[in-house]
Amino acid sequence: SPEQLADQAIRQLRACVDPVYQQGARAFFKSSETVRLFGVRTPQVKQIEKELFQSIRHDWTVKEAIAFCDILIQYPELDARLVGILLLGRFKKQYEPALLAQIEAWLKKGYCDNWATTDALCGCVAGYLLVRQPQLIAQMKKWTQAKHLYVRRTAAVSMLPVIRTGEHLDDAYAIAESLFDQPEDLIHKATGWLLRELGKKDLHRLESFLLAHGPRIPRTTLRYAIERFPEAQRKNLLTQTRKFQSGQSMSKAESSLPNETRRIADCYAANTSRRMFRSKSNSSPEKS
Repeated sequence: SPEQLADQAIRQLRACVDPVYQQGARAFFKSSETVRLFGVRTPQVKQIEKELFQSIRHDWTVKEAIAFCDILIQYPELDARLVGILLLGRFKKQYEPALLAQIEAWLKKGYCDNWATTDALCGCVAGYLLVRQPQLIAQMKKWTQAKHLYVRRTAAVSMLPVIRTGEHLDDAYAIAESLFDQPEDLIHKATGWLLRELGKKDLHRLESFLLAHGPRIPRTTLRYAIERFPEAQRKNLLTQTRKFQSGQSMSKAESSLPNETRRIADCYAANTSRRMFRSKSNSSPEKS
């Protein structure tokens, strides 16, 4: 049963504790993040999960895997949570839309209260749920305005598997833009990561997007986003996307940009407006 396998997982984790690794691993987290670990190195964690999966692979469905993950994700130790998430990730072909509500509950209850657990959940579960059930991306967009930090981070990081399919890139850009005004460094980094992945699909489109929104983009986000550009282009983008000086009008600031830069930004803004208009025209009126 999920309960019995979870007990077995905890016993195996406790048998593999490395105190030196346990202390060193804490350095990867901010003081604001609640992190506890058994202290098992990641290769060993993955080996434990693999052995557990082999013992149930012919008997379980995604239902049992969700129950197993639900038990382990409630442990305070990051390693225990990771075993649950990794095993649930084995059943991605069986993901159904209802799983999104379970993911949201885990996040809001604080079971993913650090970037590592959140990103593992995104990479193994939430992201592939969106790939399999892309109609859920509309709900994911709403998560960008959530009160909970890690719900908002999930909105960005869970789109990475989707981007790699080459689909729903407009949605990914919309999510990135929705996160620009968030104050947390963990959101700035996640948004930059999202944009960098988008650039792998179309570097010119990413450049246009950055030029169009530059003054709003947190500098950490921007630096992450431009990592794949040539050095000279990175420096140029850092300069062209600076916030306008106090008292400088928008028209004056815009006029100081090279003609090609203004042309790219104007074209991007026009294309974005057309897409938004088509989206609103095709959608049904909201109920009051």
